[in-house]
Amino acid sequence: MNRHFLILLLFALPLTVCAQAVQQGVVKTIGRPGKPGVPLSGVTIRVKGVGNAVLSTESGHFSFTAPDKKNGDAFVLLSVRKNGYELKDNGLIGRSQVFSTQVPVEISMVDTKQLEADRLRIERNAERVAEENYQKKAQEIEKQLKENKITAERYRQELQSLQDHYEKYLSLIGDMADRYARTDYDQLDSIDREINICIENGELDKADSLIHTVFDPETVLERNRAAKEEIQQRIAFAQSIIDKASTDRAAILRDIDYARRVAVLCDRVAEEYMASGQSELARANLQKSLDIKNILYGKESEEAQETLQKLKSLEQ
Repeated sequence: MNRHFLILLLFALPLTVCAQAVQQGVVKTIGRPGKPGVPLSGVTIRVKGVGNAVLSTESGHFSFTAPDKKNGDAFVLLSVRKNGYELKDNGLIGRSQVFSTQVPVEISMVDTKQLEADRLRIERNAERVAEENYQKKAQEIEKQLKENKITAERYRQELQSLQDHYEKYLSLIGDMADRYARTDYDQLDSIDREINICIENGELDKADSLIHTVFDPETVLERNRAAKEEIQQRIAFAQSIIDKASTDRAAILRDIDYARRVAVLCDRVAEEYMASGQSELARANLQKSLDIKNILYGKESEEAQETLQKLKSLEQ
């Protein structure tokens, strides 16, 4: 769906070109439990195709001018540097970003000393708790064997399963420690935050239980917070297009093709909002889509009725 969503944005882009073509941005440290992130000054940012590097201010803000760019074009970060810090997401370098004169790009960095300390603490806690859990469960299996509650064959099977489980956790600890030491707590939802705190405290079984209630474990380990940020960036940019377009009834009447594109964009943005649980924003965009479709096709049309049903389902 994201690929089609971007294509729709490209269709609407000629209407939002900005003459100055200035991309704003902000650099901050990652938030930790009980310690929100703060703006980071003195960060050097280099952008492909932009001659001079820019420096973040005391408030963490930076901007660069790209005369050949328009809203929706791609830009690429070549480097983001500050002594004693590294990017939360190393994959940010070289990855295409959406250029927008309206939506700032946010960059998160982590203190390298803090990163190493957090990583080591998480690893030690996780290893300690994993060992304690292994010993406790091994003793339970031994007890069952002595009390003749399980056969010797079943004992060997359960002990092997326990060993496999233990070794799997040990193999994941390094990766989990690095990922969660880099986690920005300012951008977590409640379930993510609870999972992360469990992992940091070495409560792997509790974390595993939480993960299984909402996600596949391997999927959680591969979740990329930057991808979520990019979705929110696209939504914000698309929303600005919709807000501008939906207030211009005359433009809708003049340009039917344009109106159709905006209506479809409203539907796509509503889907994004529904997927992220933001029902009020989804409802607002569906209402804008419905208003346009009423003008284009009439209130009794199939297109308008379909959107109306979606609105009603959200209100139930």
